[in-house]
Amino acid sequence: MPTSKPHLRCAATVALALLVTIAGVSLSVFGSDANSSSVADRLTLWDLPAIPEQETDIGYWALVIARECDSTIDIDHYLRALDSMAARIRYMVGPRDGDMVRFVMTQMYQFEPGEWNGDQVFSYDFDDPLGQESGARLLTTYLDTHKGNCVSMPTLFLALMERVDPTIPFYGVASPMHLFCRLHDRQDGKVWNVEATNGGNSVRDEWIRTQYGVSQIAIDSGSYLRELTKKEYIAELIGILISKHRRAGEYEKANRLADLILELNPRSLLGLVQKGALLGWLGQTMQEQIVTEGRRPTVEEDEQLRLYQIESERYIKRARSLGWEPETRESRERYLRTVREAGASERE
Repeated sequence: MPTSKPHLRCAATVALALLVTIAGVSLSVFGSDANSSSVADRLTLWDLPAIPEQETDIGYWALVIARECDSTIDIDHYLRALDSMAARIRYMVGPRDGDMVRFVMTQMYQFEPGEWNGDQVFSYDFDDPLGQESGARLLTTYLDTHKGNCVSMPTLFLALMERVDPTIPFYGVASPMHLFCRLHDRQDGKVWNVEATNGGNSVRDEWIRTQYGVSQIAIDSGSYLRELTKKEYIAELIGILISKHRRAGEYEKANRLADLILELNPRSLLGLVQKGALLGWLGQTMQEQIVTEGRRPTVEEDEQLRLYQIESERYIKRARSLGWEPETRESRERYLRTVREAGASERE
């Protein structure tokens, strides 16, 4: 989420921007000279657990999730777009070396208008800050509209960085209702929290803890503010599909996806809370069906209802033990107030 503070451009960004311009770089967003990626095998999310971590491509799996939402999505088209962007960033980097140079060029390509991106920057969608519109949190929507949120924006940053230089320690990180990135600069040893929704600028741990109400328990348990593996990050994105199926009343499908999240990351508070809630909804749906039919539950149904309740409570209890706290009206309003303030500052 963007902060209400003015955007601070680091001196390195401005200096490197001048170097790129002086070099005469004139690049469109999509070009025929880009590296092309063709995916012959159409994997599904259920194949992900068997994929080795080092071979996991966040960009590709984010597109698989998008295709699960919309079967007409052409994954190869968007993979070519990502590869094209990365090729241009590598061109911008040129002979210069270092993690920070590659990071700054990737940051600049996304958020600084110029010849390198055809003056088409990516920005936060202040009209839908929670990503509630259909498909708003998908990577494909962000690539199409250049308007994103705290799910799609860090996802693109990660997808580009892993293509520009997969050896750079650049991670996704989770906090309540929010995802961001973290860079370990191998040259100077510094660690930077990268807020993709604020132009890729850095934010302090303390600000994140205060802004999103991160408990010490959640930090100690590794549920929040820990660097995620690629698979663990993708697990957080699966929440998009759970929301889709839940809205459609497809609780069984959503429940299986919650199981997949927990297979990929047993400490995922998203997965634990969704699993607990979905089991509760499954029990409620069964109870409502029995009432609609005007009868008493069978012995088997009575036992199933009891198990739904026990298991639902178990998952929620586990989430609480790892530091999860239910969202309050005050916390949501604080989040939205900060977004409104940042939006007003952006328009000034």
